[in-house]
Amino acid sequence: MLASGSSGNATVVEAGGTAILIDCGLSVRRLTARATALGLDLSTLAGVMVTHEHGDHIGGVGALARRYGLPVFMTHGTRVAAGFENDRKFELTEISPHETFGIGDLTLHPAPVPHDAKEPCQFVVESDSRRLGILTDLGSDTRHIQQHFADCSALVLEFNHDLQLLSGCEYPDSVKDRIAGRLGHFNNGQAATLLGCLKSARLRHVLGAHVSVRANTIDLVRQSLAAVLDDTETSWGVAAQDTATPWIEV
Repeated sequence: MLASGSSGNATVVEAGGTAILIDCGLSVRRLTARATALGLDLSTLAGVMVTHEHGDHIGGVGALARRYGLPVFMTHGTRVAAGFENDRKFELTEISPHETFGIGDLTLHPAPVPHDAKEPCQFVVESDSRRLGILTDLGSDTRHIQQHFADCSALVLEFNHDLQLLSGCEYPDSVKDRIAGRLGHFNNGQAATLLGCLKSARLRHVLGAHVSVRANTIDLVRQSLAAVLDDTETSWGVAAQDTATPWIEV
C-alpha cells in the first residue's frame, strides 16, 4: 500500500507478470517516490482500478494514466460522477460491480458496497487460488459482503474511526453524521465484528486501513486487530497515510 487514509489511497497488487494499482488519490510525484522506494516502475502497471469517485481515491488517476498511457477501469456511475465520461486522453473501461473480469495474471471480483458515492465497489483480487480482499470505504456490513470476502488469503480492511473520538473531534456535526452513517465509513467495532466473521485458517495476513488521523489512533486499531486475531496464526499490521507499507507476500 503506497498510501492509506483520507488524504490519499493507492494499493499495488502484483502476481506473475501483472501489476495493477487500485485507486490513486496521490499526486504522480508522491506516488512515484513511494513506488520507487519499493522497486516499482509505475510505467509497467497493467491498469488502474478505481473504487469510487471521492478525491482521496481518484484524484491522481487522470494524471497518472495520461503520463504512462495506462488503462483505467471503473463503474459507469463512478465515471459519470468523476466527470470522465468525455475524457479521450486515456483508455477507460467501464466495469460492472457484479461481474468478474481479468487483467493478465489477475482475476478481479468486484463487489458493490454501501458508501455515499455514485456506484462504489471494492475488490477481491485472485491469482493461483490466492485471494486478496480490498475492503474500505463502507458504512455498513451486508450478507453479500460477508460472502464475497470469505475465504481470503489476505485482507485489507477499513478501521476508519473510533466512535468516541469521532464524537469529540473538531469535525462539524454533519461530517460526523456522514462518517458514522450507514453509507459512511467503518468504525473499529464494525471492522472487528466483520473480521471475526471472515477469519479462517486460510486467512494469513490482515492490514488495517483508511485510519482517520482525527477520529482514531493506530494503537486503538492495533488493539482491535489483536482482540480478534491474537489466538490465530494470522499476521496483521496497520497501513499508514504518510509512508508506504512494504510488500506483503500472500
